[in-house]
This record gives sequence, C-alpha cells and structure tokens, in this order.
Amino acid sequence: MYDIIINPAARSGTGMKTWRRVKKILERRHVKYWAFFTDGPGDAKNIACQITAQNRRVQLILIGGDGTLHETISGIKHWEQTSLGYIPIGSGNDFARGMQQRKSPKWYLEHILNSEKPETLDCAEARTELGTGRFMVSAGIGYDAGICNLVNRSKLKKGMNKLRLGKLTYLLLGAYALFTSKRFRGELELDGRRKIFLNHILFCSVHNLPYEGGGVPFCPKADPKDGKIDVCVISGLPRRKLPFLLIQALRGKHTRYRGVHVYRCQSVKIHTRQPQYFHMDGEVIGKVRKAEIHVEKGKVHML
Repeated sequence: MYDIIINPAARSGTGMKTWRRVKKILERRHVKYWAFFTDGPGDAKNIACQITAQNRRVQLILIGGDGTLHETISGIKHWEQTSLGYIPIGSGNDFARGMQQRKSPKWYLEHILNSEKPETLDCAEARTELGTGRFMVSAGIGYDAGICNLVNRSKLKKGMNKLRLGKLTYLLLGAYALFTSKRFRGELELDGRRKIFLNHILFCSVHNLPYEGGGVPFCPKADPKDGKIDVCVISGLPRRKLPFLLIQALRGKHTRYRGVHVYRCQSVKIHTRQPQYFHMDGEVIGKVRKAEIHVEKGKVHML
C-alpha cells in the first residue's frame, strides 16, 4: 500500500498529467494506493503530517517539485516508520540533479516500486523567527532567496515552464537581481564554536546537495550521506565582478576566487544586521535576521 501526495499544479500543470500516467501504471500492476492532492502552499506538509501521525509503516510517494519535497519532509512525524519515494517534476529539479538521477517519471516509479531497501539520506532542519522546516537540497539568505522570491511571483516562470525553459527564468531574474540586491553585514557560527564576521555579503547558502536555482552548484562537494552541511558565502566583491563570478558558479569553478568562502560543518547559525529573504528548497518563508541550521544524519529513508 502506498500513500501518494500529488501537487497537480507543479510545473504549470505537469503534476496532474504525470499523475494520470502514474495512475495507469499502478492500476495495470494492481498496486494499492491512496491519493492526496495539494491545493496550495502548506498542503503537502499538512497531508504528510496526517499520513504519518500514527505509529504505522508508511510508504509515501511524492509527485511534485523540490518545494513540495521541502513541505513533505517538514511534515513527516514518525521517520523510523516512513519510507519516501520522490517523482520530481518541478522546474528546478535540483534534488534529482544532485542525486544524478534526471530520469523520466516512469523510471522513478519503477525504481520506487522495485526498491527492496530504502537508501538513508541526510536532511537539514532550519529554525528562524518565522518558524521551523526541513530541506533536502539547500537553504539560503540574501541574493539567492531574493531570486526565489522573484521567480515564485513572476508570470515569466509559468510561460517558461510550458516551453521547458524553467531554468532560464532563474538566470534572467538572477541577472536582474544581481544589480538590484543590497549587500548586508552578518556573522556565522560554525558548530557552536567558530565565529566568522563578514561585510558586504551577497548571500549565504547552506547545502545538503550541490545545486540550487535550477542547476547552479554553489557547493559542488555537498554530499547528502556525509553527515555534514556545506556553506557558501559570497562577500566583499565589487558589483562589477559579480557577473563573471556567477558565470563561473554555473560550472562550479567559483570556489577558487577571492570573496567566496566555503565551509563544512554539522551546524551553522546565521545572524544578519538587517532582515533578509530566506528560502528552503526554493520556497521563500519571508525576511529573517536569524537562522539556525543543523544536519540530521540518515533521517530520510528514500525509496
């Protein structure tokens, strides 16, 4: 028996189209399931909470994007009893890209149904003054969260998704935000002991997997099985040099340049002088001044 959460609006309606194909395969193979549909922000979290609230064995399948994945893992209650399968159909698909599994929905479904033993993966938990959540891919404060905010509110995203050019939305709005975003001051505390003070910060991005923003490997060595999170901070760079640096970031070659700081730790506290946009797996929760993030090793049992 599988419990299936479907985001029908994912990638401008691709979610519903994918579900119809998945449903046919399940019925042809006589697989028993319950289907649950999201209707707006927060629904996947609430549904996952209800499904996993009882202490029973749950095989949960998610059809949606990375944002829906973020909501789902933020809602799961009894992790030791829950196995999670993911059919990624979002516009960014940074989880699938980071796992090197950019396949068709049919491939993912077959992989889930034929899985004999779940694979354990890390996730991370973030606490802010606006609430708590988990993420599988990345969280960020500053420029990258500002881009996510622009993308999620833009009509451009819907049109680009229909043309299968969702990644281009991030690039276009990212270029725009590069010249309009404000720098900020802040400090990091790594593993509760090492403090780092920084000025003129463009963004701070915390990764469980390498990519975000539709394929930018800000932390190219991030590994969801090492019990660590990788932190990338860009600060102190003249604005005129940022376009070149971000072009290098598309190739994962930015970490060797001055002004790029990469750290590996189990926990990080971020404190900014002014409130900044904050995102988890591309979903912006608002502006915050403080965020505490720590890895949860082997928390997720992935089918």
